[in-house]
Amino acid sequence: MLRAACLAFPLVAFAMLGGCSDPVPPTPQGAFNVQFTKTSGCPIASHRSEVGTISASDKTAVVIDGVEGATVTCSVSGAGPFNVSAQLRLGSDGINLSIPAINVGATEASPAVGSLAFFSDRTAGDAFSSSKCNFYFKEGTGEGIAGGKIWVSFKCPEVVESTNTCGISESHLILENCDL
Repeated sequence: MLRAACLAFPLVAFAMLGGCSDPVPPTPQGAFNVQFTKTSGCPIASHRSEVGTISASDKTAVVIDGVEGATVTCSVSGAGPFNVSAQLRLGSDGINLSIPAINVGATEASPAVGSLAFFSDRTAGDAFSSSKCNFYFKEGTGEGIAGGKIWVSFKCPEVVESTNTCGISESHLILENCDL
């Protein structure tokens, strides 16, 4: 009887000490498609760049931070308006963005304005950026925002790299499991 009590005490103590840890948060994941557009003064051909596979209404594949060389860091905080910041990269394609204030009701006619930098193998790794990109949710799609996640459409009438000015027509981004 004494031997069973001596064995039971370490097990109970171990269970009590181990039961207080916080669960591991889910790993950030995301996807984007960017429709890079050749405009006058743009030396780079129009092209589509994708990391993962999404559209305004379908999420087929996302990349997970740390898996197969993908980098996904993101924060979607607040309760409306939300503050969004993210970096998503796989291979030579990537996007960095910041949306200081976006509400659930952002539309194409009344978008949130944010900053974006985009680079791909077609831009030779050069980042084309703008502080005047429009971010919005398309009605009747899966798009939306909540703490830790966003699925959004965006356009950048002008993105600039050095003396080159190009554009980004309607494109899409999804981020999940982000910091709050």
